[in-house]
Amino acid sequence: MWRIVHLVSLVLGMSVLGAQENESPEALLDALLPNAKKIEEFDRLVDELGADGFKVRKEAMDRLLEAPLIPDRVLQRGLKSEEPEIRARVREIIKRGGKARSEVVFRRALELLVAGDEKGLLNKVAAVFEGGVTADGALSARVGSSIALPEDRELLDRLAGAGSTSARRMAAAGAEAIGEVGLGILRHLLRDADESVRMQAAVGLANLGQHAGARGLAEFLDSESTAVRIRAWEGLQALTRQNFGYSPIGRSEVRKAAVQKWEEFLKGEFVLKGRVGESRVIALFNGRNLTGWTPYRRGNKVAPNEVSWKVEDGVLHCPGEGPGDLRTNAEFEDYVLVVSYRASQPGADGGIGIMMTPRNGQPAGGFRMDGGDYLEVQLLPGGSGDLYKIGAFRAKVEGKELGFAQRRMREVKEPLNEWHEMRLEVRDGLVKVYLNGLLVNEAVGHEKPGRILLREEQFKLEFRQITLLPVGG
Repeated sequence: MWRIVHLVSLVLGMSVLGAQENESPEALLDALLPNAKKIEEFDRLVDELGADGFKVRKEAMDRLLEAPLIPDRVLQRGLKSEEPEIRARVREIIKRGGKARSEVVFRRALELLVAGDEKGLLNKVAAVFEGGVTADGALSARVGSSIALPEDRELLDRLAGAGSTSARRMAAAGAEAIGEVGLGILRHLLRDADESVRMQAAVGLANLGQHAGARGLAEFLDSESTAVRIRAWEGLQALTRQNFGYSPIGRSEVRKAAVQKWEEFLKGEFVLKGRVGESRVIALFNGRNLTGWTPYRRGNKVAPNEVSWKVEDGVLHCPGEGPGDLRTNAEFEDYVLVVSYRASQPGADGGIGIMMTPRNGQPAGGFRMDGGDYLEVQLLPGGSGDLYKIGAFRAKVEGKELGFAQRRMREVKEPLNEWHEMRLEVRDGLVKVYLNGLLVNEAVGHEKPGRILLREEQFKLEFRQITLLPVGG
């Protein structure tokens, strides 16, 4: 954290030592909200981008690139400059500038708000959102739940109309926190274009005793997103104590029959018997960046200047420059993992690695050149679901040691350029592999926790959902 605070201090004039010792959410938020004096300084630096002297231009460029947040009006002024050099350098600043650093600072501020339950700062949080900084939606919702006060009603209404999805999720969570005075906001957000916002609003309404909330949750039971289906199912079970044979990870045709029963039940008279709690679903891929993951190639972390995994329009793209892999930073044990993937060419080779552990004799961070010891579930049109033993990983199939590969037990259609769903159920070392809802392979491995990875070969693949549901006791 020192590095982030040090950077903010250099750019915005805070005391480095003071920021370290007295780190507070308000100080971090203030660092992201330039006052008139700071805006004047930014304007001066933009003008110096067109200076005659190289040293002056370079110093101005370096300082602007380091800035955590440059107000949009300053950037727009630079883009409209009559000097082409200034316009070009401002475009470069927008491309390479400090938005990512702003998001790190903002996230830290939000985490401190949740941890400290500090009230009265929602206006500054809203101003940062309005300044163009984004944040994780789930964290934003926790902040709204933690710090919103009844007197924030108008501010929450403003957030509900924000362009940022995270800001609207915060508004929904905050509206639930302030009780009945927030019902109007929740009813409005129940019609939001974004699925996560509608889900947050439905939960809020249901927890405030509104039947519309339960009916809103039912609309997600047949969502394309496994995480969303699980969240809706968890909520409806908590609210009604009903099930109707529904499984959020079952085959779609089986789900549809259960969804009809839910819809019929919710049309009639029913009593809300509980509340929707925190979901146990973990979205390993947040749809925005590689948070929680680290890319490796040939056993080494991918350098910043190398072509690597990237996220565009909510889709994770494998660059096809392997051998390599994208690994979770955390280890997991006993879970249901659902991965939505798509291939565009017949030989597109890739895979999902589970229970990845360090090679014997190496330190905790050391892995083999092939990515470590793990069980690979193949992603390859015509062979998705095949199993491979990587490194020294040991597993058994039908009681026999897995030598290297185990072909899937049944054929499943895998049209190119279509999304397919791989579901891996891992418990007590037993691995069950489902492709598009059909069981295609089984194996028994070790019971230790390990990392999850996406294997990178010489082919491009796309991933849309990477969802994990813990099933341990």
